[in-house]
Amino acid sequence: MNLKKRTMYLLGAVLLVLAFASCGSAKAMDSFTLGLPADAKSLDPHQSVDTMSFAVTKHINEALVTVDCKTKEIVPVLVETWEMVDPQTYKFFLKKGVKFHNGEEFTAEDVVFSLTRAASPASVHAGSRGKYIDKDGFQIIDNYTVIVKTNGPVGGFLESMKHPYASIFSKKAVEEAGEEYFRHPVGTGPFKFKSWVKGERIELEAFDDYHGEKANFKNFTILVLPDASSRVIALETGKVDMIYAVPASDFDRLKNSDKAQAVKAQGLCLIYLGMNTQKKPLDDPRVRLAIEYAINKEAYDAVVYQNNSSQPDGPLVPASTFTPENVKKYPFDPEKAKALLAEAGYKDGITLELWISNYEDRVNGATVIQSMLGQIGIKTNIQVFESGVFDTRVKTNEQDLIISTWGMQTNRDAGQFWLSLFHSGSIGSTNWTALKDSVVDEGINEVNKTIDKAERKILFQKIWDRLDELHPMVALSVPNELYGTKIGLVGLEEFCDGRLNYLGNLSLKD
Repeated sequence: MNLKKRTMYLLGAVLLVLAFASCGSAKAMDSFTLGLPADAKSLDPHQSVDTMSFAVTKHINEALVTVDCKTKEIVPVLVETWEMVDPQTYKFFLKKGVKFHNGEEFTAEDVVFSLTRAASPASVHAGSRGKYIDKDGFQIIDNYTVIVKTNGPVGGFLESMKHPYASIFSKKAVEEAGEEYFRHPVGTGPFKFKSWVKGERIELEAFDDYHGEKANFKNFTILVLPDASSRVIALETGKVDMIYAVPASDFDRLKNSDKAQAVKAQGLCLIYLGMNTQKKPLDDPRVRLAIEYAINKEAYDAVVYQNNSSQPDGPLVPASTFTPENVKKYPFDPEKAKALLAEAGYKDGITLELWISNYEDRVNGATVIQSMLGQIGIKTNIQVFESGVFDTRVKTNEQDLIISTWGMQTNRDAGQFWLSLFHSGSIGSTNWTALKDSVVDEGINEVNKTIDKAERKILFQKIWDRLDELHPMVALSVPNELYGTKIGLVGLEEFCDGRLNYLGNLSLKD
């Protein structure tokens, strides 16, 4: 990052502080309680892909960089600055005086250790983001300067480095504690870990020696409240200060409540119906296209999300860095769906299993899909799994259909998004349609090592067109993120990643 950009970033930060100072006073809170619909699956960001885990770990751990919500530019966190030496070599100049929660100083050794671990085969991200880091290419210049190499040029590399998978851990603490470290994680973030009663609560506490702006509250409690109605009641009765995943059916009521307030943010998560492309009869593209035509997406949104959502044109969210051209539309057409099934040899219908996690919108959505597919002769048996079990089971690729989600909260680059969802190297980790196509693989490989934006756009379009031919999934919806908070809570308008961002900046109107 050059001096001019660094200066403008600092100026913007000062102006933002002044803007808040002129907009009325706010007061800090001693404690803050958040209600979530599910527990964190892991406090190890290298083994997590779920929102609930990231909602916790992003308060404990930090990556080298993040994104500025207003400018959308990559900005420093654990670095002072950086420079791209060549298209596959980055030099990071680390921030001095940063401490881990155990008192150890943050150095280049911790960076190399953490990113090596992130790229290792044991990491859930190894087949996607981690594959681009050259594990043998690190070079420590001194305690505060480190070189990170990639396996060839990587378009959007810095964007990927703000992902939780790039979190930096204390090398010494991990080596001393082993895997127990992630039951009691130690980071550089604004909050330190206190306790975790699985399935019930996680307790965090503000870190007094945090290197950045201190949190506005000392004690941070995350309560696990799986029942949606119970979450809303907990908010209205003051048991919690904020809830995530407000049911769409309760959102309008909260907007008019004198006990709580409702907040909406643009969604960055694609809800999709995934089809196992390697399992009969779904290995036939005609069957997959028939299912596409059988789904009335407007009705799906109306029933499941009460229209608090937007409809995607395909396997991307509107906020992606790439916007496709000449998008083909697949309107609701059950007669065409029946004809395609007959053409594929299934005029008498088929029976499929539909796997879902136990989130309310998945359960409601599965019922809608079951009804729609039934109209064209496809019988679906719905299997509901606890969310953690679901994430484990789908990696086996034994399912026929799934309703699931993938988000762009931490990286809006289409190449990284498709790498996770459709690259054959991600089968067994995050590619839950088991798509294995050489054109898609080669396109993703090429776009993710291309730096030039114009060239990337051409490559993105080619991948999009090929995915359109293959139909590995039906893009169902991009739901808005719906929150509920206590009256007077401010700071949520700064959210920019579509889901739970850092919450330590929240405060109450005085």
